Amino acid sequence: MRLLIVTFDPPQNIGGVEGRVQGYVTELNRRGEFVEVEAFAPGYRFTEETFYGSALHKCPSGSGALLRSFRYTAGLLGEDSIDSVFLLSGGITLFGNILLLYCRARRKRTAMLLYGKDILQARKSLLGKALLHTSQILTNRIATNSRFTASLLSGYSQRKIALLYPSINPELQRAAGLRTPVERGTILFVGRLIKRKGVDDLIEAFKVLRRDLPKARLEIVGDGPERPALMDLVNRLGLLDAVTFYGSLRGEALYRRYQECDLVAMPSRTMKDDVEGFGTVFLEAGLMGRPSVGTYSGGIPEAVTDEVTGLLVKEGDIDGLAAALCRLISDEDLRERLGSNARARVLRDFTWEATTTKLETILRA
Repeated sequence: MRLLIVTFDPPQNIGGVEGRVQGYVTELNRRGEFVEVEAFAPGYRFTEETFYGSALHKCPSGSGALLRSFRYTAGLLGEDSIDSVFLLSGGITLFGNILLLYCRARRKRTAMLLYGKDILQARKSLLGKALLHTSQILTNRIATNSRFTASLLSGYSQRKIALLYPSINPELQRAAGLRTPVERGTILFVGRLIKRKGVDDLIEAFKVLRRDLPKARLEIVGDGPERPALMDLVNRLGLLDAVTFYGSLRGEALYRRYQECDLVAMPSRTMKDDVEGFGTVFLEAGLMGRPSVGTYSGGIPEAVTDEVTGLLVKEGDIDGLAAALCRLISDEDLRERLGSNARARVLRDFTWEATTTKLETILRA
């Protein structure tokens, strides 16, 4: 297999989609497969650089660059060096549809990965609905990041669908070093600060929790448009001494936050045009042996097994969320058991080795 991975999420950024590019490229190169990446972003120009041992082709996105970008892509596919194309993101854009049509004409194998947010946003317009419909017809296979996401697609596409869960590199835990002692009562949130993530619910629940556990702390890692409002909420609730905003972290600084917390919480909510398709942060927590608290939203129940690797509560249930957090902080045996289960599940089912094998199977089917 000689593969081109196409993405509209720059691989140098922080995020679950971006992390997939690095993971697949690294593992495919380790296996001796030929793989290149083509990434689209508004600020890109037509340049090429090395990315984890493979060629990374940078192309501008936007309607004004559509024709030039397609010509560039056609040049990559014009030779026999590429026989398979995987649209990691952007499959239901106009460019994605044109690329899928071109690949069908040139008899190139194709697969596209769909996320819940992409599907919900596409349904908001006639053009989006049309592109979603035709992309499913044109591609050979459809990968989804959860069963929940697959359930959003029409019945005629189900025969093409295969699950391709997010993954994580087990080396991250070793790179983080030995486990350090934790100060009891530290709750960690990691993610983009947007309304869907439910950080305001987490802060409200933390306020309730502090009545019983006044020494508890909440750490918030990430940035986004909701940060000013969340900081104002913390101030109004009188929690300035107990809540820390770290901003965006990566590498060792992020791993240390996982190691020094007791549990990870992300009480996401379902929005009209956005939903938590899975939640890679739950895998990161599990790798570090930390249990998670999530909600029955989107694909989260596939990432967190209730009472096995963490605890799940209803969306928007502040008291229920506070009770789940309190239960885990107060019960060390439960915390250790769920954290151990979470780590074992990650190492068994969610490594890049396992999911890259699944990707190869999807493309070769």
